Amino acid sequence: MRWPWSSPAPHLANAQADALLQDLLSADASRIHASACRVAVLFDRPLLQMLAPHAERIEQACSGVRLGGALVANQIHLQAALQRLRHVRDPAGCLCALFPSYLFFDPRRMIEAGHVCLLELGQADDGWGARHRVACQHCGQAWDASDREYHAPWWEWKPV
Repeated sequence: MRWPWSSPAPHLANAQADALLQDLLSADASRIHASACRVAVLFDRPLLQMLAPHAERIEQACSGVRLGGALVANQIHLQAALQRLRHVRDPAGCLCALFPSYLFFDPRRMIEAGHVCLLELGQADDGWGARHRVACQHCGQAWDASDREYHAPWWEWKPV
């Protein structure tokens, strides 16, 4: 329900950006979770730039919405999405700088999508899991992404 004194949700000209924004402003936990997961790993800068000015409004709309989660609170996905939008809004360099802050950047998916290129495949320094040494296709930054697991897979990213 929209209160008479609240401003209507903004609409964006781009259908994909508008769908993401409407989901993130919806107060529906499942819609917020699904769209936050998409935005958290999105590399489409023009799309992110359309969403970025709405970061505070999204955060405010999601305040108090319980996103659930079992092993990891689903709030982590929303926080990563908001961090990404602010990173784009307040130019803070390449999007690859956010790799270490979100556990769900799978280097194999990043390679498949063309965001990074594989330099070397080896074993993590501590001997636990595989290590993908990759380089960002946009800025050239090299990263070590080590496979980790504790009830669910996650990745540890370290700049080289």
